[in-house]
Amino acid sequence: GTPKSISENTQKRPTRSQVHDVLDGITSPPSFPHSVDPTDVPPGHISADPLVPFIHTIVHAADMRKATDIVAMRVTHCTSLTNFIIVISGTSRPQNQAIANSIKSDVEEQFDGKRCLGKGIPEGSADSGWILLDFGEVMVHVMTPKSRLFYDMEGQWRERGGEYLDLSDVLVDEVNGGVNAVNNVNGGVGEE
Repeated sequence: GTPKSISENTQKRPTRSQVHDVLDGITSPPSFPHSVDPTDVPPGHISADPLVPFIHTIVHAADMRKATDIVAMRVTHCTSLTNFIIVISGTSRPQNQAIANSIKSDVEEQFDGKRCLGKGIPEGSADSGWILLDFGEVMVHVMTPKSRLFYDMEGQWRERGGEYLDLSDVLVDEVNGGVNAVNNVNGGVGEE
């Protein structure tokens, strides 16, 4: 067969060093010029953060594609890498690809590149079990349950002081056909 180029190989499955780079970014400051200021936390409650409408767009797009265990956390005071992370699970690799495509499409449609530093260009692939959409101020991790459990992105950010954003007003309650009464993502535990 025809040998694959380096770019074809890296798009299919992240290398061990790429995965470690993401995990190392949680604890070490980035060396690129487009980082966020970790001391620049907007005053007031997390729900008043100016990024909340952007996050709601992402969460709604994922929820409409039947994503599960959607979590949004503000990590501004923990890192200069980003302001928020969103961790999303899909039940299959094709579903994760559909979730990532839906998020990218909805963000482009509603914000037309005006809201974020990054363009949401996917890194990783559905085949790898982890797709990262980097919107600069918001990083979205679309993961298979197995990858999510193994890397424990949510737990690592929670241990460093990440604040949960209540998503109950965005997520659709399948049982009642409406918006959730409690945030099933973090067990109904509110932000502090």
